Amino acid sequence: MINKITAALGALVLSIVFVLVIKPDSTGITTVKSYPATVCPGNLSDSTSTSVLPSSKILVKQIPSKKNTLVKAKTSFYLSSNPLLVEGNSETSINVTRSKSRSLATAVCSISSGDQWFVGGSGAVTSRSSLSIINSGLSTSIVDLIVYSPTSVSSVISARISKNSSKRIYLDTLAPGENSVVIHAITRSGRVTTFLHDQRQRGLVTLGGDYVSEGAVPATRVVIPAISNIGRTNRNTKQTLRILAPGKISANVRAILVSTDGTFAPLELDDIYLKAGKVKDISFKPVVNSHNFSLVLTSDRPIVAAVKSSGVFNGANEFAWSTAGHELRDVTIFFGGLRPDVVFQGKNFEVDVQWTDKNRKVYSTTVRSSNGEDLATWRPKSGVLSARFSTVNSKVYGGAIFKEKIGFSHLPLVAGAQLESSAVPSSDTKVITRE
Repeated sequence: MINKITAALGALVLSIVFVLVIKPDSTGITTVKSYPATVCPGNLSDSTSTSVLPSSKILVKQIPSKKNTLVKAKTSFYLSSNPLLVEGNSETSINVTRSKSRSLATAVCSISSGDQWFVGGSGAVTSRSSLSIINSGLSTSIVDLIVYSPTSVSSVISARISKNSSKRIYLDTLAPGENSVVIHAITRSGRVTTFLHDQRQRGLVTLGGDYVSEGAVPATRVVIPAISNIGRTNRNTKQTLRILAPGKISANVRAILVSTDGTFAPLELDDIYLKAGKVKDISFKPVVNSHNFSLVLTSDRPIVAAVKSSGVFNGANEFAWSTAGHELRDVTIFFGGLRPDVVFQGKNFEVDVQWTDKNRKVYSTTVRSSNGEDLATWRPKSGVLSARFSTVNSKVYGGAIFKEKIGFSHLPLVAGAQLESSAVPSSDTKVITRE
């Protein structure tokens, strides 16, 4: 009798645990949330590529590889000539590429949303710009490319990428002779991540390089939150706004420059007319003393935009592409000891920052917009291993600028992957029937 009572109580406890932990709905479906695996780009010609990982215990796999299984990285600074698949996690890895020709390039290790806009790059004679399309899945992928230039819009160019492999396509084959390019990459099938690296060279003279990060989708309001004002230290500098209205109707655009010196409309960017489907480059010189600044563009038609900052940096030609930002969400990024110069843009906002410095000491601060300014910056005193950014405010945008002796680069504050939900059938006693 006692055994029967004990068994009954055990069954009751198991039933309660099942309901509380699994929580199946009326359809017998359990929702499981997880982060998808991300991809870091591979090496570039004369460069050294380092993927900064959250932990030495995280699982990774080079692409291509003979085995489909992931193994422990065994290091937080993974050197690889091939693209790297990183197991899904809530923290964002970055890739840092240092070139022997003295340029710095950084990119967020990510998984493509399937619809990517790259505002930057060139197909001119000085260009060595290239698209790297990485298929980390187990089936063939197809990516459609639409290339915009100042003179035309290309027909759809389809690229087929075999499973567990990557393909590099140079922009001078997609838009030969075109100096200004915008690329729309659409994944039709498969698990694909695309990166655009812009590199320039004239003969034996290098002109710099940087990754062109994926920008925000076309919108009537575009924010480029972090632009380096390299003109403060060198007169031989140039700021170039690249802009496109990808629809079939022309657009009227106005740009506002936001800095700690004030907010105003630069004369060159005060009233811009954009022909539909035609890329336009506009040079401008910001007369501000701030280290960095932001641009806010408003248009009567959806647009995409980015700013190229170029000049002589520590005796060498270098440039960086500052891309349109996404709204800031809670994100943890591993910087691997780099010292970021972070710029936030928004109205009446607060951003909480918690970071670990290169000596593994943990600090925290709150960055606020003050005195009616729409811009605030965070500049740690030393290198940062990782940093967490969080805010409860909407319409706040952020970007990081890195400066080293070999060059400078821009990185958006965006997560490499978003939490995904998937449905898993769960057991339901109602399916059990007796004759």
